[in-house]
Amino acid sequence: MTNSQNSQKKDGLRVLFPTLIYEAWIPGFDAEQQNLISFVRNLRDNDQEGQRLSALEYPSGYTSYFTQSRLFTDAALESIVNFIHQTAENYAQLHHWDIQNYQPVINALFANINPKFSFHPEHLHPYSHISGVFYVKIGPDSPAISFKDPRMARWMMPPAADGSRPENAFHAPVKPEAGKLLMFPSWLEHSVPQNKSEEDRISMSFNFEMRPRK
Repeated sequence: MTNSQNSQKKDGLRVLFPTLIYEAWIPGFDAEQQNLISFVRNLRDNDQEGQRLSALEYPSGYTSYFTQSRLFTDAALESIVNFIHQTAENYAQLHHWDIQNYQPVINALFANINPKFSFHPEHLHPYSHISGVFYVKIGPDSPAISFKDPRMARWMMPPAADGSRPENAFHAPVKPEAGKLLMFPSWLEHSVPQNKSEEDRISMSFNFEMRPRK
């Protein structure tokens, strides 16, 4: 190899196995926020079975996951569902998945209310490829969603880090903000710490799976 050929080569990092977290903002959210808050609270108030199951599985909080997880069929949420679909298409493309022959299809959309002291333990979303959440109402002290590094072998003997940053953390928090949408791989474990705010933390979660285009 000649010296000229060597001089054209560059040292650098090769990034492998990236975990992509996508952030987006729901258009026109400010005008719709109060309607969305009322929608979720009315859903909870009229969902007695959902409240009962939430008391067993979702301490102090409410989720419609057990009883009404197909809210994407509700006409009141049509514009938001359309935006989530568009975002899922972009997210799949960023992964370089085969979007010519497959498309992300929503299979769940459900509402969550975390009052004071409520939390959501570590979990993932099975039987899906893309999952996410958008925030309807967030108090000033609402807890951040926390993503867990999925590479378990890394926990064996970690070297000391020179400061805490998302790139070297074992748990990476992402601050919630009203109107923000987060999208992440369904296999990525995440949790929500206890809500210490006096205000409810209201969100809606969703799942997509990649299905063949018809």
